[in-house]
Amino acid sequence: MYFLQAIGLKDDQTEQGQFNLKVTSDTVFKSCSLPSNKLEASEKATVQAGRQLEITEVAIADAHHVRVMLKAPVQDRRIWFIYGGHIQIDGCKIATVTTKPKTLEEKIIAYCEKKGYKIDKEPGYKNIIYIEGMNPDGTLNNNALNVWNDLRIVIEFKDGKPKMIGCWEATTNPGKYYTFKPMNPKGAAIIAFGQYKAWQVGIHTPGGGHEALVQTGGSVTVHRDANRSGTRDAGDTIDSGMFGINQHWGGDNPKSDVGRWSAGCQVGRTRQGHREFMSIVKSDPRYQAKRSFTFTSTIIDGKDLLAQFPAS
Repeated sequence: MYFLQAIGLKDDQTEQGQFNLKVTSDTVFKSCSLPSNKLEASEKATVQAGRQLEITEVAIADAHHVRVMLKAPVQDRRIWFIYGGHIQIDGCKIATVTTKPKTLEEKIIAYCEKKGYKIDKEPGYKNIIYIEGMNPDGTLNNNALNVWNDLRIVIEFKDGKPKMIGCWEATTNPGKYYTFKPMNPKGAAIIAFGQYKAWQVGIHTPGGGHEALVQTGGSVTVHRDANRSGTRDAGDTIDSGMFGINQHWGGDNPKSDVGRWSAGCQVGRTRQGHREFMSIVKSDPRYQAKRSFTFTSTIIDGKDLLAQFPAS
């Protein structure tokens, strides 16, 4: 979200008056502009879409948040910071126009913030994102089994704005081989959508071994595909634990054939693309400072992403 400022007003200026605020998407009112998962319960309030509130003061807090003063308190607090893409303010000059996220990276960040996922905005910090069922141009595909039809993305914030610094074809699902010949008797592992802090730089040993992000730092949750549908189904067994769900390369297979390259791992299709990915994530200052740093990755359903933030 970005607010288009009229009449030359600066970010730190405020506008006072009587304005109507409408919540257009479920959101979190916050005591400051930090991600909501960094705040205590007393410092945030969940507010449902459709709620309308009177406000007496508005200010642009940063590129993504507006600071408002409510006429009547919510959770004993009148001053709140709100993500601008989730609200509409009528009658306010400095926030008369809001623009919805336009680029894919802006939509990804807006989606993650709406879900309450952690987003690292500090200089040089890398955000690893996998989007299932999406093409490199940001359009959806049919997410067919055994096809490299997902995306591996790295986003970094520059000048306060998200920038996609890497995007590669990938799979977030097992290929046909392990779907029908699972390594676990309960079924092949399909990682559950969500965010996990679980990976460290190491060696993915199958196939001769190569540098990868290896699940050594934390648990992940997976669906067990007992019915061999290749999809997450309502009746799936849900497992959480250490399953060797690594982020590795796929050996340059054709786009139409995942083959044996994934039994549940998050896999980039090409060797060269994977090398680029590893070079980028290893440049993260946190890894440079501590080689045992544990990386976080977020796995997103492309259909849900574009349902929440449609193409312009």
